[in-house]
Amino acid sequence: MIGQVTVSDAALIAATLLGPILAVQAQKWVERATELRRQRVWIFTTLMANRATRIADDNIKALNGISLAYLPRRFGAKKDQAVIDAWRSLFGELTQGLAGAGENPDQGTINRWEERCNNLYVELEKAMAAALGYKFTDEELRRGVYYPRGHGEREQARLTILHNLKLLLTGETAINMRVKEMPVAPEAAAAQIALQEKISKSYSDDGSLKITMVNGEVGGRK
Repeated sequence: MIGQVTVSDAALIAATLLGPILAVQAQKWVERATELRRQRVWIFTTLMANRATRIADDNIKALNGISLAYLPRRFGAKKDQAVIDAWRSLFGELTQGLAGAGENPDQGTINRWEERCNNLYVELEKAMAAALGYKFTDEELRRGVYYPRGHGEREQARLTILHNLKLLLTGETAINMRVKEMPVAPEAAAAQIALQEKISKSYSDDGSLKITMVNGEVGGRK
């Protein structure tokens, strides 16, 4: 009947009007989801690539991006929360782990702290792998690292230089100016020794100067 709109007609009209809007919203949702996963993959791969160089700039950036990239959402909220919890545990250890050890903790205390940090890093990477759908064993996360010995020695030397430079600039230490050896010509050294011997003979054992009288004059003068 003319003037009457059936349910199917209404549905068709609604689909015609809302279709483009829903399509745009769906596209935006897909783009956001894709960008979020890209960020998470970058964070995970950066942490994995820098397991042997955890003070690298990219590694620090990746750690600082976790709290934003893994905010718990409706989908996968449990796995996202596991990543956040693991990150908070690691963050607390990194910032407070040596707080009670004094200004100069012994090597044993430092080694135990580093081991705790390593374990927490593994827990974080395992939680992130699960959130991304990757499968890694604890052994792969802990041991699957290649780091040439020379790189480690170079990094340690760089840290030592920076530390000593800091001490120098803050006035806590000074440049060592001790002279261990001076280059001297053999002739000059022999002349110096001869002069010292003559000076030594000019004084008595009690330190008084020896004076020779010649014809009533000191030193032979007339």
